[in-house]
Amino acid sequence: MLGLLLAAACGRGERPAAAPRPGATPADDAALLGAEIFDVVDQVMSFRSAHSGHWPRTLREVGVDSLTRTTIRRYGLQGDTPVVTAVFRSQEGRQVTACRGSGDIQEEASLNGGAFTVACTLTGGGESDFKVQGKR
Repeated sequence: MLGLLLAAACGRGERPAAAPRPGATPADDAALLGAEIFDVVDQVMSFRSAHSGHWPRTLREVGVDSLTRTTIRRYGLQGDTPVVTAVFRSQEGRQVTACRGSGDIQEEASLNGGAFTVACTLTGGGESDFKVQGKR
């Protein structure tokens, strides 16, 4: 009887929200990941300012989730430079697998009307840099 109730309940209730439509071009995918990277870098830099120049050890320490509905976020230091990577959780329909940007993207964006460069891994293999538009 319980099995029948469970089977009858399948498909009922709230459906998860539809995932954003994958980008049509590599530049579209890079723009999505770039915006996310910019936001995380901004929070990492704010953390450093508020903690006497100390970098956070993890995204959790900054108060940023490493998983979103569509991406995985990674953070690390290369020397004294923070590097943030955003990876699409599902590669279906994507032209770009992942992008990364360093703490320098804030300065680049402020000097270029909000535009900055992210390095991305293409789904078919290889790497490419993309100029994306951030916040002004």
